[in-house]
Amino acid sequence: MPALTEKTSKALKQFLKPLEPDMLKMLIHLCEINSGSHHLQGLARMHDALTEVFEPIVDTIETHALPPVSTVNLKGEETHDTMGALLFMQKRPHLKRRILLSGHMDTVFGKTHPFQTVTQPQSEPNILRGPGVADMKGGIVAFLHALKAFETLGVASTIGWDVVINADEELGSPASRAFFESIRNNYQAAFVYEPAVTPKGVFARSRKGSGKFTFVAHGITAHAGRAFNKGKNAIAYLSEILVAINALNKNTRKITFNIGEIRGGEALNIVPDTAVAKLDIRTCHPEDEAWVLKSFKKIQKKSQKQGYNLEIHGSFGRPVKEINPASQKLFKLLKSVGTLSDQRFQWVDTGGCCDGNNLAEEGLAVIDTMGVVGGNIHSADEFIYIDSLLERAHLTSLILTSLAQGGLETLTTSH
Repeated sequence: MPALTEKTSKALKQFLKPLEPDMLKMLIHLCEINSGSHHLQGLARMHDALTEVFEPIVDTIETHALPPVSTVNLKGEETHDTMGALLFMQKRPHLKRRILLSGHMDTVFGKTHPFQTVTQPQSEPNILRGPGVADMKGGIVAFLHALKAFETLGVASTIGWDVVINADEELGSPASRAFFESIRNNYQAAFVYEPAVTPKGVFARSRKGSGKFTFVAHGITAHAGRAFNKGKNAIAYLSEILVAINALNKNTRKITFNIGEIRGGEALNIVPDTAVAKLDIRTCHPEDEAWVLKSFKKIQKKSQKQGYNLEIHGSFGRPVKEINPASQKLFKLLKSVGTLSDQRFQWVDTGGCCDGNNLAEEGLAVIDTMGVVGGNIHSADEFIYIDSLLERAHLTSLILTSLAQGGLETLTTSH
């Protein structure tokens, strides 16, 4: 495999450096478009904005409208929610040597969320605060410009790359998950542009799996004054069940059960006949899923009472991401090329989930924190270190070059 030279690294950096102001300007523009996961009009605007900036460097652009997602809401009613469309772009689609770059256009900040503007504190010139600056519009801006730099090299013609940008990642990719699973075998490597795990730029190694479940308890309604004893209080019934679920956190498997949302009742003088709770479960090993489902069945069976009923809805959408040999080789290569840009990398296990979980399930080489460096994601204090736009764009251009020069083949060898 030809060595990636310092001369090539400098050439890529020289191409990218004058584009720093453009990167910052683009990031601010994208972050000023509200693209909360449920804000379909905002997501459509983001889709159009991303199409416009990627169009000059890709060969094909496809918009994939995804099927509605069936969920149970906090009233216990089944709903069918429409998700934003997925953007799929390809370069040299005829080539078999392929790399996937993945991002998401949605954020956790809805249409009415107060965190809507981008600010740059005068006292902190390297800090930019705003919705999605780190998670993950900054990552998208970085890899777009990395691709521009990479395409200036002759070796780029030897490899194909695809870009997927979905619109439901912050919800667990319920609609786009099947798309990822249908394409992952087309690649020898994949990069996901979630932000670095820490403000020091640490990468994610293994990731926990996750499941989303909804418990719907049914009782019998009655007037709280005139016929209290004829009622069956669904809130009280669900409370007993939730205590049992919370006790599962004492397991030795380090599986976590978070009761995140709960609702029940309509008025104080009515015995409530419905109560609903939503849970987030994080697993450490693939076999944990069966253990959780078995535990739920035991609780459901033990909770059976005359006049009450318990429904359990949901599934595991993110498998546990265990580091496979190909990903280990890819990170070793990333560390090697990082030295050309004076960067030293570490990776750590994390409890967070992303599309990298699904991409890595069948052994694909995946690094899923290739995005920018910042912090306080999912909060109104989210920020990015502005200089990480250039750093991560340069890093991506370097690893793409190394893979194109023969590094891609080393990921699947036995040595």
